[in-house]
Amino acid sequence: MTKDEFKKVLTDAIGGSAYGDEVIADLVANFGEEGKYAQNAKDRLDDRLGTLKGWEKKHREEGDAAKADEEAAKIAIVEKALKAIA
Repeated sequence: MTKDEFKKVLTDAIGGSAYGDEVIADLVANFGEEGKYAQNAKDRLDDRLGTLKGWEKKHREEGDAAKADEEAAKIAIVEKALKAIA
């Protein structure tokens, strides 16, 4: 898959929101060499997912449902990106 094809797959899956576009920009900027792009992207997405889940949990424990819901929405975007490049 070329860098442009990779970007299109991600844009179709998660583009259109500020956070989705931020994730796409990060993954495309760190595309890496052919054949390894998917693993690089999966590693970056796994890192994001872990961070987001940690923040969601923290906000829920502190009783801040609005912030926790924001993190949950970001988690859904990252999970869609993972499915798109699987």
